[in-house]
Amino acid sequence: MTDAAQLTILVLEDQGLVRAGMRELIRIAQPQAHIREAASYEEAVEQLAAGRVDLAFIDFDLKSEKTGLDLLHYLRQQQIETRAIMLSGSEERTLVLDSLNAGACGYIPKDMRSDGLFQRALDTVFQGGIFVPVTAMARDGVSAPAVPPRPSVSAQSLGVSGRCLEVLYYLCQGLPNKAIASKMGVEEGTIRKDYVPKLFRLFQVTRRTELLVEVSRRGVIIPPLPDAADSGAGR
Repeated sequence: MTDAAQLTILVLEDQGLVRAGMRELIRIAQPQAHIREAASYEEAVEQLAAGRVDLAFIDFDLKSEKTGLDLLHYLRQQQIETRAIMLSGSEERTLVLDSLNAGACGYIPKDMRSDGLFQRALDTVFQGGIFVPVTAMARDGVSAPAVPPRPSVSAQSLGVSGRCLEVLYYLCQGLPNKAIASKMGVEEGTIRKDYVPKLFRLFQVTRRTELLVEVSRRGVIIPPLPDAADSGAGR
């Protein structure tokens, strides 16, 4: 994660009052961060073109032809390395998984009834963790936790190290295999056939979306890479 004083955050939300509330919550968690705002898909694209954006909080329902998923697709198609977190009034598991599959590295329901839970979700994201609602955490034979855990378990303690840890970091940033391979200077097939299956075995999952959910369910901390910390999560 980029140093908080240099962190640039984009908030895409079509309702002005909600956007203002998000801005204040982010300032509580990251007082030194620079916050940009957008009320539409088009404004968000303009903000992304104007300079590096480290984190983007994206509202799913923009009351227009474009949705938050469209902006996720844009980010990945343009290979913009902005860490994207979806915001939505729905906790439907299918929508959560669709967002993760499209490149989101977190999903925060806007209607969190528990006091402080929204701020806790922000804190999890800012610590480098993955936040998804408990509705998405249930797996066959594994019950969902009563509340999402705070990041507390290091990836290294689970046996993830070396280049495998590097791949996990990029997967949790929402990058596709091709972009990960380019960053690591290896063939895409090496990522797809070697590192990703190894991570699946370690976390006992079979899909990328399941991997992100499992990282969230276990409260795993994904440390930033040295070069990522130096250069930020920009383009």
